[in-house]
Amino acid sequence: MANALDYVKEFGHIPFSRKTVNDIDNAIFSLLNYVNYSETSINKPGEHTLEEVGNEFLKAHTYKEMQKVGFAQAEAYQMLKLVVKAERFRHIIVDDYVYETAPGLMFSVLTFHITKNLDFISFEGTDELVCGWREDFELSCSFPVESHFKARDYLIRHIDPWGSKKVIVGGHSKGGNSALVGSMFLDKRRIKKIVKIYNNDGPGLRTHEFMSKEYAALKDRYVHIVPHSTYVGSMLHHNNYVVVKSDKENVMSHAILSWQVKGDKFELAPRSAMSLETEARLWAWCDLHGDEDRKKILEAVMGAIESSHIRETNSIVKPKNIIKIIRQSKKIDKETRELIIGLIRYVVLKRDN
Repeated sequence: MANALDYVKEFGHIPFSRKTVNDIDNAIFSLLNYVNYSETSINKPGEHTLEEVGNEFLKAHTYKEMQKVGFAQAEAYQMLKLVVKAERFRHIIVDDYVYETAPGLMFSVLTFHITKNLDFISFEGTDELVCGWREDFELSCSFPVESHFKARDYLIRHIDPWGSKKVIVGGHSKGGNSALVGSMFLDKRRIKKIVKIYNNDGPGLRTHEFMSKEYAALKDRYVHIVPHSTYVGSMLHHNNYVVVKSDKENVMSHAILSWQVKGDKFELAPRSAMSLETEARLWAWCDLHGDEDRKKILEAVMGAIESSHIRETNSIVKPKNIIKIIRQSKKIDKETRELIIGLIRYVVLKRDN
């Protein structure tokens, strides 16, 4: 079964001047932002190619090291090893890299200058940090969140409303949501410069924002790519679905390199019955419980994790940390505990009582 790595092997010798950006290229640029370029020359004076900064990162890190960080970082490492040698990608200028973390915030973005007249702005999805996952869950009960403002400000700084250059904006997971919402709050001249907005299996919008004039102004260029058994990508409201076949099921289908390709296109597939049922039940539960109930659940669950001083999500499953979380969860009030149990029972266990 072929994936985006095979696409690079087959078409990596063809420059963008001969073969324009497609859906798979978008997924590649979105995946490549899971690499932390902070210690490379990317933001130093002068122009720096993807080949240059990519090789700097590859020399400093190993695949085994990236596997310990997270599956997205491991996939990005695999992709980076290929694109730094591929004619299609290696000469692309990369710059304006931002990586910020703070309590309740994980934000990263960079720009790929694909051709003289086209850029791809890539927003990173949720990495291994707990603070990023908090923001993911906040999307269901709060709007906007801090990363939305940062995405908007980055786009304002980068997109020239008077120039001739066009822009594609994209990202994976939460990065796809940042790409969408950051674009929604641009002025009309900058919005005209955006060719496409890609959300690769990321959350969508709450009802109010989905029905807003800001979303209506750009929904014709919005593309939402999800695997056939999506869970993350079915959160909140979307349109313009492109459903692709994954060689994984359930949450693991979130991984970009599980998405199957045929030649230079993703292989399409219908949504799985399980994915559709979970989405329907989640929305039914949300219709019964407003933002305040969702905030209570968020604060209770994330509060228990953060009070246990757990910084990285891949540390949560360690026995000693599970014990810490259980101890912290005893402090949750009865009303919130019943909300959490009700959500699990209704959506996960598929029982109404």
